[in-house]
Amino acid sequence: MSVNEVKIKRAPTAFELRGTGPPTSRTFVLGDEDHTLGNALRHVLINDARVDFAGYCVPHPSEPVVHVRVQSALTARSMTEEDMDVVGGGGGGGPLTAIEALKEACATLGNQCDLVLEQLGEAANEVKVDRERMDRLAEEDRMNEDEEEEEEEAEEEE
Repeated sequence: MSVNEVKIKRAPTAFELRGTGPPTSRTFVLGDEDHTLGNALRHVLINDARVDFAGYCVPHPSEPVVHVRVQSALTARSMTEEDMDVVGGGGGGGPLTAIEALKEACATLGNQCDLVLEQLGEAANEVKVDRERMDRLAEEDRMNEDEEEEEEEAEEEE
């Protein structure tokens, strides 16, 4: 191993739940993850009106874990119809637990990733077709230029 190579160790656990007290406040330790997933989950959680606080941290760059902190409202909030559509309805009457909030955020993030992949696939097909068309046009231009050069050479010889 050279000087510039870094051997990243694996996390001791894949998932750990931390926190006592009300079920609306928990810290989740996600093993073998980094800022990519931590920030994405934080963003989705913050956009949920029922979540009071969402944050994440990577304790140390050499530790392959991310801590995600979730705190939801202690009392059930009255949600508008628009909020119900965003979070998938359900309200259940009681407060949203931190575990439920994280599960919903993971499902939302998964759905967003699926949508992006679908749109990327559609765009990739369009790009491929466009690229093939541009290659054909470029080849036709080269052939036209070759023909014009041959005609000019023939005229010069006469």
